[in-house]
Amino acid sequence: MPEALSLRAVGLRCRYPPATADAVAIDDLALGPGSTGLVGINGAGKTTLLLTLAGARRPQAGAVTLDGADLYGPHRRELVGRIGLMPQSLDLPAELRVADALSYVGWLRGVPRRVAALREPELLAAVGLQPRRDERVGRLSGGMRRRLVLATALVTEPAVLLLDEPTTGLDPEQRAGLRTLLLDLPGATVTVLSSHVMEDVERMTSRILVLDDGRVLHHGETAPFVVEHGGPERSAELAFLATLARGRS
Repeated sequence: MPEALSLRAVGLRCRYPPATADAVAIDDLALGPGSTGLVGINGAGKTTLLLTLAGARRPQAGAVTLDGADLYGPHRRELVGRIGLMPQSLDLPAELRVADALSYVGWLRGVPRRVAALREPELLAAVGLQPRRDERVGRLSGGMRRRLVLATALVTEPAVLLLDEPTTGLDPEQRAGLRTLLLDLPGATVTVLSSHVMEDVERMTSRILVLDDGRVLHHGETAPFVVEHGGPERSAELAFLATLARGRS
């Protein structure tokens, strides 16, 4: 049986010059198959960490490896091709039709047009956009655009899926659909979901990673985290706030 996929960051330091303080400072973080919720207040470094793990932002120090191979090394293109990133925003040409936008992003990421075309119906159905396949991107609502961006992250059938605030702009029914989609991913997929909505993190992830000021305060299973730190109400939000308070004391 092959070993489980591993995405790892060691000695990671990211900053935005001319600032001298690190936006992210992580000594050792290993992410394996399954879903991890990435939580933190605004400015905690969540987006910077996701971009760095995706191969989209080179760190000032340290290494990110996928199955032991340096993500920023000589095989960068091949490795990045195994990673799907859903950013907070993606500027797709407004005049493109939804199906063409999916094919376009697939082409940018090295997916042959024929293969992208075969995946299109399933992906658009999964994000609830099949009826809109011929509609122009510029006419989509904000929530629909978010779902299209999610579909573009999945077009490569990634081994690693990184989602930055995927539920923003989604109504309760659409959020439930996203939960179903994530549960249906292959068990070997390494998924990291960043969100401010603790309810979504609790329902969608099996592990939780609390980031504050670019540093890891907690990384472990979600259910015990909520039980141990969530007070009598066993509240994920209270557990998060308690963890922040302990980390800053």
